[in-house]
Amino acid sequence: MNDMLRGAAWMILAGICWTVMTILVRHLSEDYSSFEILFFRNLVSVCILLPVAMKSGLSTLKTERLPLHSLRALLSYIGVLLLFYGIANIPLPDVTALSFTQPLFVVVLAALILRENVTGPRWAAVFVGFSGLLVIVRPGFIALEIATLLVMLSAFSYACSNICVKKLMTTDTANQSVFYFNLLMLPIALVPTLFVWVTPTWADLPVLIAIGINGTIAVYAYARSFTLADASAVMPFDFLRMPMAATAAFLLFSETGDIWTWIGAIIIFASSYALARSNSKTTG
Repeated sequence: MNDMLRGAAWMILAGICWTVMTILVRHLSEDYSSFEILFFRNLVSVCILLPVAMKSGLSTLKTERLPLHSLRALLSYIGVLLLFYGIANIPLPDVTALSFTQPLFVVVLAALILRENVTGPRWAAVFVGFSGLLVIVRPGFIALEIATLLVMLSAFSYACSNICVKKLMTTDTANQSVFYFNLLMLPIALVPTLFVWVTPTWADLPVLIAIGINGTIAVYAYARSFTLADASAVMPFDFLRMPMAATAAFLLFSETGDIWTWIGAIIIFASSYALARSNSKTTG
């Protein structure tokens, strides 16, 4: 199997795990707050990654950029928390479609904060992508739900976190980034959880653990996909999250897809794909 096929396989695995995680979060959202679900997701991730980090040697994790790692952890926490709230309150296809806006925010923030040179065609792709966002939310035509706005804010927060990663990668390794990302998110997640704590039942505990496992695998598989092949080659497989989410929503929660959500998702994803191809040509 060549690298492109392996990259595609990792991206498909990431989509499957992401979809499973959203289903499980929705399943538990009636009995547990997003704060507590996210705490367990982080706790499981740390339990998985800490032994790996210790095996590779703690000396390799030393960093002089702890404040930036902390900022990245905080931004990521906000992003995941708002995403989980959206999963609990709006249709899963809508959540998935809105999550595709993250690369658009990254381009805008990279231009403003990192002073990256963004060409005219890339700005055009961003503009088209955000028009897809308007197709989904249809302001002035339907009532805009708070949960929808929070999922959009989640994508923005994720994008801010990605800008931190871009700066961290100039001095630190990917292993350091992943380790501190999960370790520092844990105490951030713990504090609000203490105020809304509900002791998990024995039946729900495996589900909480499964959320953490699937979330961890999804993040790893997504990153692994990009190390094996160009973003333009593997990104089309990321769109499979949309039919996965729609199928799961219909079968498990009797949610029917909105045609405008699909149209908007296709527009957003097409623009993100154009950005990925443009970036591959620039760096290739």
